[in-house]
Amino acid sequence: MPNDKNLVRRQTHGALAVCLLHKERLAARLAATRKLFGPRVLAVDIHSHSTYSDGCSTVAQNVERATELSGLDFLFVTDHDTLTQRRAVAKFPRAGLGQETFGADHHVGMLAPTKVHHGCPTLAQTLDEARALAPFVWVAHPVDAIIADDPAAFEARVAEIAPLGDIAIEVLNGFVTIDHVYPGSRGHVKLFDRLLTMGRRVTPLAGSDAHGLVEFGGCWTGVHGARATAPSIIKALSAGRCFASESPILDFACNGSPMGSVVRAVKGTPLTFTIRAADSYGLQQVRIISGGKVVKQFRPCGDTVLAAEWTRAAGASPSYYRLEVIADDSRRAFSAPIYITPSN
Repeated sequence: MPNDKNLVRRQTHGALAVCLLHKERLAARLAATRKLFGPRVLAVDIHSHSTYSDGCSTVAQNVERATELSGLDFLFVTDHDTLTQRRAVAKFPRAGLGQETFGADHHVGMLAPTKVHHGCPTLAQTLDEARALAPFVWVAHPVDAIIADDPAAFEARVAEIAPLGDIAIEVLNGFVTIDHVYPGSRGHVKLFDRLLTMGRRVTPLAGSDAHGLVEFGGCWTGVHGARATAPSIIKALSAGRCFASESPILDFACNGSPMGSVVRAVKGTPLTFTIRAADSYGLQQVRIISGGKVVKQFRPCGDTVLAAEWTRAAGASPSYYRLEVIADDSRRAFSAPIYITPSN
């Protein structure tokens, strides 16, 4: 009779090897996509864990996996309820300090906090306190798979988050995944658009939420106009110069203003949107979303790069536009929105 524990161990190691090979292929794909895209874009993992909390690998192992093997430019180490990883993080120029705290049943990420935060009874209180301690704060994985599939629970989550005003949220989270991201991410994108249609400004983010080496490289936040340092990345994130991605790289602008901008326009004024998207695997769809609906769609038919413009007239009411890119294997990227405000 075979030893059951040995069999499980071999199967586990085999699955891990397959997963790591898959992530290495994603790294090669990212490198090829960078060359196709052209302009410099940072690929940043904003959310990871080490042995200083509940992670299975050290800070050094995580930095090596994320930056050397997964092809990312920068990694924030956001351990739960601690900043004891500070000294370990400081040894690596491509790593930054962070923390994951909580508010009620929500998790909240903090980048470059000045001191540790131990959570609060409510999400609103946690966000207020976290913003006093860190220059960039976001809500991690705000909608799990159960809530995403339960209309009443989803509406309750919207009612809970909408009063908090402008916010940054993860629309992609790579926790315990081999191929595509955590199943709840479909709810994250739904929440993203719902908050936008309610007039909120929402910055979309992607983080591996890695608790082990296997999760690095599956999704990341693309950052425009930044150097590979924590202060520069945080400044760009705060301005909304970013996108959440599983693989594609994108850029999106309106009348020359980049993602995250507020564009003021008189009713009837032409709004010219500039689009650039790339994925070395091939592009399936590139589409512009406004009011929760697709308002313009491009079908690249497997081309690896799309460069296009689209013009429409400004309306009389505030609106938003965001870009969504889908690769041939359905891996996605979501831009930060551009906000259109009527002016007299």
